[in-house]
Amino acid sequence: MAARFPLQALLDQARHRLDAGERLMLMVRRKEEAAKRKLTDLQRYREEYRSRLTGSSQTGMDILMLRDFHVFLGKLETAINLQCQDVEQQRAHLQVVQQQWFEQRRKVKSYEALEKRHFAAETVRQDRREQRASDEWAGRKAAEKALEGKF
Repeated sequence: MAARFPLQALLDQARHRLDAGERLMLMVRRKEEAAKRKLTDLQRYREEYRSRLTGSSQTGMDILMLRDFHVFLGKLETAINLQCQDVEQQRAHLQVVQQQWFEQRRKVKSYEALEKRHFAAETVRQDRREQRASDEWAGRKAAEKALEGKF
C-alpha cells in the first residue's frame, strides 16, 4: 500500500484557496464589466443629450432651458469622470486578484509536482518490495528443489 502524501493537507488547502480565488476573480471581473457598461451608457446618454441640445437650439429655446441643458451636461461629465475612475479602480483590483490567483495556481502546481514525485517514488518502492518477495520465493523454490534432488 502506498504511503499517504505527507503534504496532502497543504495541497487540499491550496486547491481550496485557488477555487476561492477563482470565484473572487470572476466576481471582480463582473464588477469591472458592469462599471464599463455603466460608463458606456453614460457616454451614450451624454451624446444623445448633446444632440437634443443641438436640435433644440436650432429651433429656438429660452435662456433658462439652455442653462438647464448645460448644467445637466456638466453633471453628466462629472458622472462620466467618476465612472472612469471606478472603471480604473475595478481594472486595478482585477489585476491584483488575477496576480494572487496566478500565485496560488503556481503553489498548487508545485504541490501537485511534489505529489506526483511522491507517488512515483512509492511505486518504485512497491515494485522493489514485490521484486524482492518474488526473488525470495524463487530462491526458496530453487533451494527446495535442490534439497529434493539430494535425497
